[in-house]
Amino acid sequence: MSQQDKKTNEKRVICAPQPISTSAPASVLSVEVSSHEDVEWQWTHFSNGQSVILDTK
Repeated sequence: MSQQDKKTNEKRVICAPQPISTSAPASVLSVEVSSHEDVEWQWTHFSNGQSVILDTK
């Protein structure tokens, strides 16, 4: 395997931000992405003040 192939196969784990409300456990703990990818967290906010991650991009 070439050095370039190794670089494209490298993965990294990005931990999700912790929820502000501690009444419910986090639904997303982390995501695994390629070394060249970034994560954009998709949040939803409820009227009771709770915010949770729904998805990632």
